[in-house]
Amino acid sequence: MAEELQEVQKELPPEKSELELAKEELAETKNRLLRALADFDNYKKRSAIEREQFVQFANEELITALLPILDGFSRALKHQTSAAMTKGVALIKKQLEDVLTKHGVKEIEALGKPYDPNVHEAILQKEHKGPEGVIIEEMQKGYSLHGRVIRPSMVIVSKKGEK
Repeated sequence: MAEELQEVQKELPPEKSELELAKEELAETKNRLLRALADFDNYKKRSAIEREQFVQFANEELITALLPILDGFSRALKHQTSAAMTKGVALIKKQLEDVLTKHGVKEIEALGKPYDPNVHEAILQKEHKGPEGVIIEEMQKGYSLHGRVIRPSMVIVSKKGEK
């Protein structure tokens, strides 16, 4: 019987010592800790980016509400008859533009540029002698805030004349 027991033990894989088991457990725990640290580091980076974007775009609603006022100043300047009044309105418009620029607002260039549906809103196509798909009139200026379009330019785009 003792001989049979020895033969069966020879067939079984050798038992791991307590030290080897402890080393494996330590290695596994270390790997989990490293993964947790990496996850936490990624979370911190993601949170910092989200916080930065929140700060950049926190005033978007206010700025969007101010844009029609800026448009009104532009229209008023076109129809002013008094030189002093024109100068005053132009000064106020310039001050408003400076404040908006300081806060990351940029005018979207449109006139003479190729039509880009990401930043322009075509409201009409007109036959034009020049190349097709180029903006020939800007009906309302568009603006971006820190690179994000907050109001697309309303434009008229050229098309080839019929032959």
